[in-house]
Amino acid sequence: MKKIIFSASILVLVFAGYVFAAEIETTSKISQVTVYPDSALLTRVANLKLSPGEYKVIFPNIIPDVDENSLRISAPGSKEVKLFGAQLKKEFLEDVSAAKVKELKEAIQKLEDEGRHLQDYKTLLSEEKSFLDSVRLFSGNQIPKDLITRMPVAKDLEETLKFLDAKLKDNYAQAQDCEIQARELNKKLDALRRELSEIGGTANKLKRSIIVELQVAKSADFNLDVSYLVRGAFWQPIYDARADFEKAEVEMVSYGIVKQTTGEDWQDVDMALSTAKPAIGGRMPYVAPWFIRPAQPAVRESRALGIMAKAASAPRMMQQYEAFDTNAAKGGAEPEVQYAQAEEKGTAVTYKLPRKTSVKSDGSEHKLPVSSQVIKAEFEYSTYPRLVPNAYLGSRVTNSEGLQLLAGRVNVFLDGDFVGTSSIDNIGPGEEFDLYLGVDENVKVKRELVQKKVDDVLIAGIPSPTRKTTYRYKISLENYKSRKIKSILFEALPVSENERIKVKIEHVSLEPKEKDWKDRKGIWRWELNLAPKAKQEITYSFTVEHPRDMQVEGL
Repeated sequence: MKKIIFSASILVLVFAGYVFAAEIETTSKISQVTVYPDSALLTRVANLKLSPGEYKVIFPNIIPDVDENSLRISAPGSKEVKLFGAQLKKEFLEDVSAAKVKELKEAIQKLEDEGRHLQDYKTLLSEEKSFLDSVRLFSGNQIPKDLITRMPVAKDLEETLKFLDAKLKDNYAQAQDCEIQARELNKKLDALRRELSEIGGTANKLKRSIIVELQVAKSADFNLDVSYLVRGAFWQPIYDARADFEKAEVEMVSYGIVKQTTGEDWQDVDMALSTAKPAIGGRMPYVAPWFIRPAQPAVRESRALGIMAKAASAPRMMQQYEAFDTNAAKGGAEPEVQYAQAEEKGTAVTYKLPRKTSVKSDGSEHKLPVSSQVIKAEFEYSTYPRLVPNAYLGSRVTNSEGLQLLAGRVNVFLDGDFVGTSSIDNIGPGEEFDLYLGVDENVKVKRELVQKKVDDVLIAGIPSPTRKTTYRYKISLENYKSRKIKSILFEALPVSENERIKVKIEHVSLEPKEKDWKDRKGIWRWELNLAPKAKQEITYSFTVEHPRDMQVEGL
């Protein structure tokens, strides 16, 4: 049998080509955040000084849940560094010992007992104050009565006043001390409960870290960036529309309301707001055939299942409403507000905020200025008194090129005064849209039924086989403003959907500008110009004829 002998020199040559990558755990901070309507892209940066070799750089303690497919790495401006890739590592840690949990619970219990003692003491102080108030009230009523029969001794009066004054001051001071102690106690309780919540819960705790593999050709001092997508963050728009009648323009100011609960605060980060939605798939769904078949008997849904379905949908509905539950903007813009720089990227627009921003991970709202544009506007009023007896101020305007406006609430200011809220839909760059600026109480509109006459009798009191009803309406529009206005008036006249019901327009005092507006049958449209203090009235009448025994809906 032949022996195979490896010399030491051969072994050295074999292992010389294999270099073990050194593991380095680095410190990092969040430097950039791009917030989307449904998520956020975080960029962490770590500064490294490395000699030549291969390394595994570990970014430890990644708190939020990371979308692994979104991991991106870069070393800007460093030619000596070659990046091989990144991966997310997850480890389950053993739960905190029961002793720690017990210690926290006992501390919480002790503070809660102290809180109850404080509450009892506050109750005693409140009862004492009520007693002192009753003594003061009695003295105030009794002393005038005594003055009628006898003159109270000055010393007694002085001692009574001093007693009440000293006791009330002492009572107030003790009550104030109680409030301060209770406030500090609640802070400690919140901290302990938060700590217990963090270490409690599941039996195992997930620890995340990002590992980046790289090679350094020669000694380098560089920044290593890691970016990844996380949930628990979003932004939504809100707008201020400031109408100026004299200049015939509207200043449209956009803000972004940013909220996040990712588990870690964003401190002094470069922030951008994007209209993109990375969480929605970018591929068109499968185009399936449309089959029809005989209807199957519907399975009756039980009352319990119906209630459960409504309960399941309730949180989603609440989230929709909460997304727009923001405080109304206050009148008056801050001077020298810096707005974001808009940058169009494919199908989305990104607004880069001009200064660093901090956002806490507590779900609180942060209102950040995004953009401002002045839009030329020709103001006009629109009214549909059949439904609502109000005149709505608005204008057909054009959005600026390069600005995309998401659907959101609009706080409306007329000549500097806050008058209410409106809303806009999604508006693309350069797109025309109707900007409604709310109700103007100085333009009055009224619709009233002037006459209703029923004719269903023939000669000699013989009932007619048909019933004929005549209606006469009057619409009035009045301008109480100090300037001329233009108003668009809409009215819906009845349209029959049954050949046995006949509608005939009898009289119109002013012909409309357009009938069957936008192919909507029976919708008439007037364009009215009213001088200051002027009033316009429009009357019209129509008849509806139908079989006597038929009940007609809609009248």
